[in-house]
Amino acid sequence: MRSLVLADQAMGLTMSPKFSSKDMDVHAAPETSKTTTPTPTNSPAPVAQSHPNMNMNDSIDESFRAGIPNVEPARAKVDIANSNTLAAYSPTIQWGVTRQLPQTLQERSDALEEIRSRHNATCPLCLAARQQDIVFGQGSAHAELVFVGDAPGDNEAAVGTPFQGDSGAKLDEMIKAMGLSREQVCLTYVVKCPLQEQHPATQEQLDQCASFLVEQLLVIRPKVIVPLGGPAAKHLLRSGEGISLLRGKWGVWTPPHGCQVAPIPVMPTFHPAYLLRNYTLETRTFMWSDLKLAMTKLSAT
Repeated sequence: MRSLVLADQAMGLTMSPKFSSKDMDVHAAPETSKTTTPTPTNSPAPVAQSHPNMNMNDSIDESFRAGIPNVEPARAKVDIANSNTLAAYSPTIQWGVTRQLPQTLQERSDALEEIRSRHNATCPLCLAARQQDIVFGQGSAHAELVFVGDAPGDNEAAVGTPFQGDSGAKLDEMIKAMGLSREQVCLTYVVKCPLQEQHPATQEQLDQCASFLVEQLLVIRPKVIVPLGGPAAKHLLRSGEGISLLRGKWGVWTPPHGCQVAPIPVMPTFHPAYLLRNYTLETRTFMWSDLKLAMTKLSAT
């Protein structure tokens, strides 16, 4: 992972975030609004790591919360009544619950393929769609960074890979600026098929397909999850807040109750489609700041 300074220089971002040639003019970064996140320090606290003997039956302990700056205690608690429980997920979740988690890259790749096949055959939401429209995910089975959107669109369904078109190209630019490539990260969705209404996925739709995303995350076990846009962020964090309030603040994704997997840090940010619709210096500054926070966490763990 290149340093943040080198990443900034590579993109011409020493003064402000510029994700493409359209942004080559020099601007001063805007003042931070009340809802923005403070600039990350150069020495972030380490994140708790997964351990074979970890007991995840209790709520996240104080030492883990202390390792994630700005995490809200209410979002860091394990609520046995919400959808992040073994009881809620047990009908479909296998990996990490009834099956031992894979360890090697090949084992993880095989596990993801098994999840894909089972999803295509059983997901109630995706069975209602055309099978060829399903977009399961793309990238490394051992990725340290996972980007999660709410649902694919027609562009993605046409080729079977996530984040296509202008928003996909913009996301590729951001990933490249982070010193990474699509092959090194993982790109996926909560819902794996395009929604007929072409609007953000509802909570009911997200919940129908969510168990397969849970298994993906349990198999990959990334260091950081970056949800793109409000629906994905609110689903992963079980929050009712909008993306403008969630972005730039560390949260945690809590695995199902009973899984021996540590909670994973979550850094929400805007969806690249939103960035293109609101292509202002302020929006670009916020989004690049969020990605730099994710880069800092990756470098520290």
